[in-house]
Amino acid sequence: MSAWGRIVKVPAAQHGPCPGRNAATQHLIDPELCSACQSCLAVCPEQAIVAQDRRVAIDPQLCRFCRTCVEECPSGAIDVWHPVTNGEIYDLDQQFDWERLP
Repeated sequence: MSAWGRIVKVPAAQHGPCPGRNAATQHLIDPELCSACQSCLAVCPEQAIVAQDRRVAIDPQLCRFCRTCVEECPSGAIDVWHPVTNGEIYDLDQQFDWERLP
């Protein structure tokens, strides 16, 4: 099965809704914009940001939407509120396989 077929289901209460919206969301790092400086990794209070082979991704199980990484990112690569449907979020393996955001 390709990386695009792997979906992790997380209850919306655990993952967290976007303030002011009904849909669940997740922070994603755009690999086309990310310079792999890892400044986001250094400031994340939840240690939710993972680096692997010059790629950086946000662990949806650990991210609490504090936005510290968004403010720190010099390239604006972190998508603040990427909507997901029915609680289906992108896991770390999927994020590391991307050349661009889905």
